[in-house]
Amino acid sequence: MANLISFDVDLTVHEGTRLAAVLEAIGLYWDPAEIYAGETEAHRMLYSNLDAGQQSSYNLLIAHGVLPEVEGWST
Repeated sequence: MANLISFDVDLTVHEGTRLAAVLEAIGLYWDPAEIYAGETEAHRMLYSNLDAGQQSSYNLLIAHGVLPEVEGWST
């Protein structure tokens, strides 16, 4: 049997660099509540005015957890 050699990689420095890049990319004025509100509005617009077949498919996708159910909004 071959001798195994220990191989350790410390990703701490890389993780710090990655985090800095993410924070730089989102900018100083990133507002999570505003982003969520925009996503909710996009979801509402995308799934509004569905015909009966589309609505049935949409309900099925929500029931199986494929699409999230958005609270406070119904089709």
